Amino acid sequence: MRKILPFFVLFSCLLSCKKNDSPQHGTQPSTLCLDTTFIRPNFSGISGIFFITEKDGFVSTFKGDIYKTADSARTWTKMSSNTDLPLYSLCFTDSQTGYAVGGKSSCSGSGCIPPGGIILKTSDGGQTWNKVYSSTKWLEISSVYFANKTLGFCVGGSTVFKTENGGQSWSEYEVPNLGGQMVNVRFSDTQKGYIACTFGKLLTTSDGGTTWQQVNQNINQALFSVAALGSTVYISGSDKIMKSTDGGTSWVALPNSPAEILSLHFINDKTGYAFGRGNYSGGDFGYNYGSIYCTNDGGNTWNGTSDIKQSTMITDVSFPSEAIGYTFSNFGIIKLKVR
Repeated sequence: MRKILPFFVLFSCLLSCKKNDSPQHGTQPSTLCLDTTFIRPNFSGISGIFFITEKDGFVSTFKGDIYKTADSARTWTKMSSNTDLPLYSLCFTDSQTGYAVGGKSSCSGSGCIPPGGIILKTSDGGQTWNKVYSSTKWLEISSVYFANKTLGFCVGGSTVFKTENGGQSWSEYEVPNLGGQMVNVRFSDTQKGYIACTFGKLLTTSDGGTTWQQVNQNINQALFSVAALGSTVYISGSDKIMKSTDGGTSWVALPNSPAEILSLHFINDKTGYAFGRGNYSGGDFGYNYGSIYCTNDGGNTWNGTSDIKQSTMITDVSFPSEAIGYTFSNFGIIKLKVR
């Protein structure tokens, strides 16, 4: 079974993706706490994004391509990824060292063998990428996160991949009887981490990823994203955003929060941004608009919209600073500026 976020993005792309022969730029005046600038590059199928600085960043695609920008997403250069497998998530620990993860859990034809998950690493600022790990399991690695330069985690299916030496070697930890697919991994420090999963499953660790436990609460929604800041943690999914103030032991739903949020980012425990799937455009071959919401009071109230018509649903976001962020939809890159 394919992981849920790539499925959502791919399905939306099939319905709404338009061919772009040259970059197109546009800015939408907004009542949000974020100003949005829409940039259409001359490639499509973006699946992951990570910016190191406000100008320097990378995107990955469903075709296994990796592109780099050095001018705030205005122009892009294709890098040597050395793979044609889908790449779903990117993470850099400094300007030279980065990781890309993905894979494929299915194939067609008699006797075919799915290639499974893959982890790539660059040590030259993204110019070249080399495979540092291939999972023997038929899964797709959906998310990668590094707590520091050496300690990193990837997740996919019901497996956690861990490195303690900057990606030179990886260990696998299988979570038994998970009953869902791991989607997003985040750590608040080197010991405390969280994994959002489908079917209302949330995993936590307090020993640096050596062991993982399921949260025994009725979350009752597919989870897509985690934002962790010390003991304050937020999770989002198909229903309301939920919040914990005790490191994930107990959770409450935020009643005024938006639903269908696919990516969360918090600057601190008060100020945060939520991105996801907005309203349906209508018609037999329509698509979901993008949604962007903001909070300045720890999630008690949210300001935003589910009708960003210049965008399809938004699945991932990267903030290289507190002032500037970047995200994407099937229509292209969206530059975000905090007001």
